[in-house]
Amino acid sequence: MSSTEAENVEAAAEAPAEPQSPAPSPANDPALLRRALEGLLFITDRPLSAGELCKLVNVRDQDRIVAAVEELRRELEDRNLGYRLIAVAEGWQMATRPELAPYMRKLFSDRATMRLSTAAQETLSIISYKQPLTRAEVEEIRGVEVIAALETLLEKRLIKVVGRKETVGRPLMYGTTMEFLRHFGLRSLEDLPPLERFAPGAEAPAVEAPVVEPSVEEPSAVSEDVTSKGEDESFWPE
Repeated sequence: MSSTEAENVEAAAEAPAEPQSPAPSPANDPALLRRALEGLLFITDRPLSAGELCKLVNVRDQDRIVAAVEELRRELEDRNLGYRLIAVAEGWQMATRPELAPYMRKLFSDRATMRLSTAAQETLSIISYKQPLTRAEVEEIRGVEVIAALETLLEKRLIKVVGRKETVGRPLMYGTTMEFLRHFGLRSLEDLPPLERFAPGAEAPAVEAPVVEPSVEEPSAVSEDVTSKGEDESFWPE
């Protein structure tokens, strides 16, 4: 090797490396972030919260995630597709539109149907508004025993044990679950209608498919939304 060639090699070795642009990721690529969120919300079989989405796409700013999801939700609404993005159970999930429910029922006609007795419905209503409370407290309100109703609601994952009351015997206390919110199309318990609406003489709430945006008026109405993925059963009170 000549001295000139050696000098060129040495100079090349000493020259600073050109800075490389960071690899594309949702954190630095808004378009990729949008596609990633859309894919996650389409494929999930349960609502995903802002915190979960942050972890999945490796973005720390929850406000940025919320803004991106809301932008996606508005776009899907404007396009009037067969599915939409709904806010439910403290998160988001893709769902079919309420007016398409008859066609969805035909597709899932062979699936098991979840039914609740009147006793179970009344017990669930009491727990949803008064939680957390014990079996004895529910029975005091209903005036009858609720053991069978509680067992049904626990089996259907609509309620769960949330702790023990600090009293004699430390009885179990019950509360509703995320599954309860999802079945009734509620973002949170704050979307439950005020109890005053059910007082004697008050106008009866309209029984129709709830619109989960921006909030739901009727938890007693059965949501006509059918999630696009992972629905094994629907909820039809007797």
